Amino acid sequence: MNSEAKGISPTSANAPGRKRAAKPVEPVYRAIGVRCEMLRSALGWTQAELAKKVGYERTSIVNIEAGKQRLPVHQVEEIANAMGTTIKHFMRGIWV
Repeated sequence: MNSEAKGISPTSANAPGRKRAAKPVEPVYRAIGVRCEMLRSALGWTQAELAKKVGYERTSIVNIEAGKQRLPVHQVEEIANAMGTTIKHFMRGIWV
């Protein structure tokens, strides 16, 4: 019995060599990422330096700044505190 007879499309997500479609970037997470990058740059820090200060991997900072990583509020607060600001200041204009 072939895969089409089983009701499985040859282009299904489990097919070898098929990449998963990227999830769309949600505007709020992109805005948080832009703010994070802006403040980090203003402080003269690299992504690696910020990652070390908050205890994340550098790739997490890359994904946060690109808006690809969802952050719970406590993680946004950790980043804001590491940058010497409050979550209220960090989120100003993102969540009113």
